[in-house]
Amino acid sequence: MEKTASQIQKERTKELEDKANALLLKCDTATLTSINEKGYPRTCVLSIAKKDGFSDLYFVTSKRSPISGKAVHFESNQKSSVCYYLGGDSVTLIGNVEFIEDRAVQEAVWNETDRRFFKKGIDDPKFRLIHFHTIEATFWIEGKFRTCKYK
Repeated sequence: MEKTASQIQKERTKELEDKANALLLKCDTATLTSINEKGYPRTCVLSIAKKDGFSDLYFVTSKRSPISGKAVHFESNQKSSVCYYLGGDSVTLIGNVEFIEDRAVQEAVWNETDRRFFKKGIDDPKFRLIHFHTIEATFWIEGKFRTCKYK
């Protein structure tokens, strides 16, 4: 039985998603964009604290700046973008962030090397764990381009 156009598209998308996840495994850092108080995007390079595929990423950040930091931006606007790349391949994600307050999740993600920023560890009042959830992904992998929407 011959495959339908829909089946072929689903297979091609799955192949790109698998390659995007494989690429992510090779990346330790990504860009994370917040929207500042004046409505402009602000992009930072951060270490990726935890990866659940490209659909769910976790970042540790600080609420040091009371005005211009990403933690403050995300308190008022959860819209965000993440991008990671290696060589000529890249994945650009659009989604929303939330702050993770769950102690068990914080402990599971915590890395002792972060103590240089947070002397009291996850008990530091400036420590923030951000969960980014993808709602749209644009893949540019091995010369193939596709944008997909997710829930």
